[in-house]
Amino acid sequence: MLCERRSSFSSGTMLAIHPPLKQLALLLLLLLCSASMLIYWSHLPQTDPVGMNDPSLIKARALTDLYPRWYGAREVLLHHRDPYSADVTREIQSAYGGREQRFNYPLYVIFFLAPTVWISFQSAHIVFWWLLATVTVLALALWLSVIPLRFSLLAWVTLLAMVLSSVPVLQGLNLLQFGLLVAGLLTGAVAALAARHFFLAGVLLALATIKPPMSLLAISWFMVWMSGDWRRRRPLLWGFAATLAVLILASEYLVPGWTLRYPGVLAAYAKHSDATPLMSVFLPQLLCWPVAIGGLLATALFCWKVRRQAGSSTHFILAFTFVSTLTVTIIPTALSPYNHLLLLPAVPLILHHWRELWSRSFPSRIVISLLAGMAILPWLLALVVTAGWLMSMRSWLANFRLAPLYASLLLPFTALGLLLLVSSTLPPAPRSLASRNPNT
Repeated sequence: MLCERRSSFSSGTMLAIHPPLKQLALLLLLLLCSASMLIYWSHLPQTDPVGMNDPSLIKARALTDLYPRWYGAREVLLHHRDPYSADVTREIQSAYGGREQRFNYPLYVIFFLAPTVWISFQSAHIVFWWLLATVTVLALALWLSVIPLRFSLLAWVTLLAMVLSSVPVLQGLNLLQFGLLVAGLLTGAVAALAARHFFLAGVLLALATIKPPMSLLAISWFMVWMSGDWRRRRPLLWGFAATLAVLILASEYLVPGWTLRYPGVLAAYAKHSDATPLMSVFLPQLLCWPVAIGGLLATALFCWKVRRQAGSSTHFILAFTFVSTLTVTIIPTALSPYNHLLLLPAVPLILHHWRELWSRSFPSRIVISLLAGMAILPWLLALVVTAGWLMSMRSWLANFRLAPLYASLLLPFTALGLLLLVSSTLPPAPRSLASRNPNT
């Protein structure tokens, strides 16, 4: 593989290193795919070229998803107006040419935007693009510290290039979506728990509630984990509750009563956005609810079994990754690929256990190869489409230009398959409290 493992993360053996030529060839191919994805994305039209009505699969217009949040924050902080009001909603929709848009986040998101309300939207656009890009890079670095992998410089650059050229990141940066920020905050919370900074983890979890549907299941898992050793882990709850209380009380002071009106705002937004879970794209409607409930129950059972494990353990990280994968498959607002950045911890976790996976039976290797191929399919398709564009095969491109975007919707399911294989390689979680060990 691309890396060696440190033995401190789990009891598994070291990953085998490919011969230098094979490793170099693989890294160069991945870098070529990454460059092709960037070229592909830069030539993807601003509007839908083939009549696809789903706005989550096309690029952003000039105002991006940031504008409703930025405009609402400016109206609250500078003009003392209610951003959920009909007048402000009408002004936001007017800026989008009548398209349905509104301020639909919890009001305390304005505290993230406060430094930018005195500058132009164009300047705020630049600030948030760099902020989200930096958060994404830091999130990857944090996962590589929690799940330690020893990379060569070229391998590290390749992994970074693949992450930054992925459809979730490219779309999130293009739309200026706060989902990238929430994914970074959740990553920070996991890293804080791994370092036993429980109060800080609670603070970061509370900040992640700016997108409640995206953070709900992760927060639920953290609370279940806290119950595994209440005496030591309760600062997690104090940090979460104190920060959330400050955010709500401060925003209530600015716009009294918004918490009572907010459920209606969400209902109105859901009605117009026609949100649907990713699972419904691949399964008949009749099967969606049973599969979603089954997934929730299976994940809850696994989380309950490993709740006593340390925040730096493989079992804890695996539970968090299962919860994240479940979030992007069953939550109705999580259809857009940019939310798939929640799958980021699956990458180092799978690499960390690659040798155990590959040492299984031949049929298992076939399954692993198929799943790995599906995982990099968006980049491979981007390479093919980009080659067609460079050879001026315009008529051929008309039929395949959205293939990398559609292929990216498979990422949660390929990640889930590989994670299930990883879980089968782990020994059962010890029943004793891991936190009794002073080294955990």
